[in-house]
Amino acid sequence: MKFMCYNNTMKKETKRKILRGVIVAGVLAVIVLAIFLPLYFTGTLDKIKSEEDLQAVIDAGGVWSYLIFFAIQFLQVTFLPIPAAATTFAGMAVFKNFWIVSGISFVAVMLASALSFFLGRKVGKRLIVWIAGEEDCRKWSDKLGKGKYVFFLMMLFPVFPDDILCMVAGTTNITWRFFIVTNLITRPIAILCTCFLGSGIIPFSGWWLILWAVLAIACVVVFVLCYKFQPQIENFILKVAHKFERKGKKSLPPVKTTEDVVGVEENSVQTTDDAGDEQP
Repeated sequence: MKFMCYNNTMKKETKRKILRGVIVAGVLAVIVLAIFLPLYFTGTLDKIKSEEDLQAVIDAGGVWSYLIFFAIQFLQVTFLPIPAAATTFAGMAVFKNFWIVSGISFVAVMLASALSFFLGRKVGKRLIVWIAGEEDCRKWSDKLGKGKYVFFLMMLFPVFPDDILCMVAGTTNITWRFFIVTNLITRPIAILCTCFLGSGIIPFSGWWLILWAVLAIACVVVFVLCYKFQPQIENFILKVAHKFERKGKKSLPPVKTTEDVVGVEENSVQTTDDAGDEQP
């Protein structure tokens, strides 16, 4: 009897989870369509071909410029093949406010990253194969399958595709909590650095051009080194992540499985029945 009640409870809980998932998916679909369709039917997406086009599209929005910038930042993470640096530089050129652009970019990127993670969890690898290809899907799935700390470390390095990694992470055992904390730590670093470079704090004239040249050369050198030594970086990340995983497993208490819980309940019922039989 207890076992039947347990099964009924599990079925009800499964139905609730499915219903919650459908509701969340519907709300997200409405949000994405509300952002994407206006840009599509107004021809805005066709006009975006360069950073100057982005500036013109954002600036032409008038009082809606902030919302348009938010939409573009959101879509570049999920659907638009536009580099994040280009959209952020365009926002800085139009608004000329470091904190406003950083704030809008952070909120948009975080929401879009959460959507990518959610789609990866609910739709699965089929969507990733359709977006990135089967080879890339298998490659990043294998990497993230080696431990959740691999995801954290990869998000810190510019050589890895952050947006695809968020979607692939949804297909692994990475929890929502760990995913959100990872993005809260790693995303602001890239956003703040990009906004700083596009803020004009370092003038693009006079002797400051020497500093710009040094920064440009440093960025190119870092990018080339990261690209050239990507296998070594990946191996290093896997080793570090493996150490964290082993320490984490040692510190965690054993987790009770569903079978353990059912077994305890059955033993408890059996003990109660035996005690009842012994009473006169």
